[in-house]
Amino acid sequence: MSPATAAPASLASATLSPLLDGARRWSRFLDATTLRPEPTMLWTTPNTVLLEHPAMQLREFWLPGERIEDRRAAAAAAGAIPLLVVAPEVNGSSITDYGPSQSLVHAALNAGFGRVAVVHWRSATESIKDHRIEDSISAVYAAIDALGGRVHLGGICQGGWEAAIVAATRPDSVASLTVIAAAIDFAAGDASLHRLVQRVPQEVYEACVAAGGGVMRGSFLNQGFTMLQAWDRLVVNPLRIWNGIDDPKAAAHLDRFAAWYDSPKDLPGPMYLRVVSDLFRDNQLIDGRFTLDGAPVDLSKITCPVAMVAGTRDHITPAEQVFALQDACGSTRTRQWAIDAGHVGVSIGRAVLRDEWPGIFAWLRSEVPDEPRPVAAVG
Repeated sequence: MSPATAAPASLASATLSPLLDGARRWSRFLDATTLRPEPTMLWTTPNTVLLEHPAMQLREFWLPGERIEDRRAAAAAAGAIPLLVVAPEVNGSSITDYGPSQSLVHAALNAGFGRVAVVHWRSATESIKDHRIEDSISAVYAAIDALGGRVHLGGICQGGWEAAIVAATRPDSVASLTVIAAAIDFAAGDASLHRLVQRVPQEVYEACVAAGGGVMRGSFLNQGFTMLQAWDRLVVNPLRIWNGIDDPKAAAHLDRFAAWYDSPKDLPGPMYLRVVSDLFRDNQLIDGRFTLDGAPVDLSKITCPVAMVAGTRDHITPAEQVFALQDACGSTRTRQWAIDAGHVGVSIGRAVLRDEWPGIFAWLRSEVPDEPRPVAAVG
């Protein structure tokens, strides 16, 4: 090629290459955001479905390299009390087993609990769209019965106040109670979610349920949570995706978050509307006005050891809402953990699971007189 023809080719390459690179990068960005396929819920730790229920699946977990039969046999021989975690009903239940080094159930197994199970809520379909809060509580009762009738009971966010209701209404079934980023006093602290509910008329929520065909669509809920942190969700997160578009590790992290946050999870209309009206708006749980099938729920009936775990940076459920259980319950064995984390980080943060949760689990086990020694990993 002569110098005369080489110069235009070099000029074209210098001009077009950045444009082509930018177009390819933009295409990958769209694939990672707007054009991302519908996510599939991911589980990290080996597990099996122990119970099929209209409202949920009860999943039981074991450590990699073990056999579930061996773990169950070891737990039975030791007389170990199972740990049951009630997942939130909003978003995916896989938050309990989010990812490598970010799994609460994996941390619990490592802490020596003989059996660890999770209430994995189903998305509301036609068959369960009319379920009430009472149906959710009955589902937790069924999970406890499937595990032998007595459990260490924990719950995250909505699963936490549901666990507290179970502990108050079936105290003999609960060896210990752990509420994690879960509101008990829905009006305490400075919560953006509580302010939003107070400002939006109940008729708006009813209209959303009607538009969803009798259910509250998970897509509507996610949009609402996104707007609570609009700058982070709509500006900062897309910039993170753009900057990390060529980093496989960063892409995998974003994919896992999307698999949890963006998984469609619809809520039964009657249940959702009562949560908004009686709990978030009227704050009935803390003072004993909340009822199940007409019977008051009295939190002072909770007499087992109670652990309260809150994030100091939680914008959805401030620590004051969680720690309100201290004075409301009837237990003399209580402890509070204020952890440097946000709403989700208290249960999936790597440092939190490594540094905080072993102590929380050890305290729970030490406070239950008939809890045997920890069950070691079995092969």
